[in-house]
Amino acid sequence: MKKILLLFLFSLLFTFVACGQMASTGGKEKEPPVEMTPSADITPSAEVTPTVEVTPTVEVTPTAEITQPAEPISKEGIQNCIYNAMLVLQPEVSVSIEGIEWEWGAEIGLINLYHQVLDEHPELKYTYDMKASVADATGTCVFSYMPYKTGAYNAGTPTGSHIIDSLHAADVLAQSMVDGTERLLVAITNPMLDVDDLQRAVGQAGYGWISFQLSKEGTEIVASAPYDMTLAECASSINETFALGAEILSKIVTDDMTQQEKVAAAYAYVTKNTSYDFRYYSDRRNMPYESTVALGALRDGLAVCGGYSHAFETLLDMLGVENYTVSGQVNGEAHAWNYVVLDGAGYYCDPTLDRGGKDRRFLLTADELEKLGGYEWNPDFYRVIMK
Repeated sequence: MKKILLLFLFSLLFTFVACGQMASTGGKEKEPPVEMTPSADITPSAEVTPTVEVTPTVEVTPTAEITQPAEPISKEGIQNCIYNAMLVLQPEVSVSIEGIEWEWGAEIGLINLYHQVLDEHPELKYTYDMKASVADATGTCVFSYMPYKTGAYNAGTPTGSHIIDSLHAADVLAQSMVDGTERLLVAITNPMLDVDDLQRAVGQAGYGWISFQLSKEGTEIVASAPYDMTLAECASSINETFALGAEILSKIVTDDMTQQEKVAAAYAYVTKNTSYDFRYYSDRRNMPYESTVALGALRDGLAVCGGYSHAFETLLDMLGVENYTVSGQVNGEAHAWNYVVLDGAGYYCDPTLDRGGKDRRFLLTADELEKLGGYEWNPDFYRVIMK
């Protein structure tokens, strides 16, 4: 009798355990787990409360959070992948493009997403290029970074390169090229410098005659002349401007003046002796180019805002006073004025709007200039460009 009872209990226990296994495997033989594709759209099955306690055969962290597979990747998701890769200087990134429609093809679409990232995050412009390729349903983006961000100069700079370690240094190097130099090799050794700020810094040089740009790789400063002029002709005009400036300064400044007094004398000369060239509004086609640069103000006594600001800039450069031209807007119209550094502090001057000998806009702080109203510019750049 005892044997029969034991056999009955053993049979009952076996049946109970077998049912529990069937419930957990859906009545089929249990299969090994399959790697799931994150882009698959999967609806989780209904929650089931187990009727028996099962001891797992693998180690599981009880506090681990289990997440559902990600949604299919989108253009926005790819754009985020590109952004994150550029942020950490990743050489390349591969993304799934399955099921995504592209107006001009996947490769062009990926490149357009790269440009959208740069538009939204200009601080990433050190990523000067991106190549895209597509194989099956995968897109691969390969990035090119300016060497100053990758530590390429940690072991030394290339022979013949001029070091740029600040925005002021970038401006000084570009200014040294006004003799007609076309290209200058540079090595940017400060990885904290912003690409747009570097472009603005080299753009400060040239006195309105020569345009300077940092090459897309960030390894050269490149000069270009205005349409139908040569660099040599521009250099000659700049030399003429400095000759005029020397003659003017010999008459308006003395050795016993303080630096600020010399700056005030230069400002007064430009504002009192330069009239506005209103052909800019009525007959711009026949307005001479000289009205946009210092020659118009210092030689002809006639200029627009560019001529006023470059004339003041020229005189300050000859006096050894650190200064920069400012590009912005006044009352919604493009305008140029000046930023002057005295005793380590920066001040704004607007000789165009002070023409006639006024000094209402002479040596103003950024706050004081803003209080006048109408001015729009990037004051942060002028705060960081100082020596």
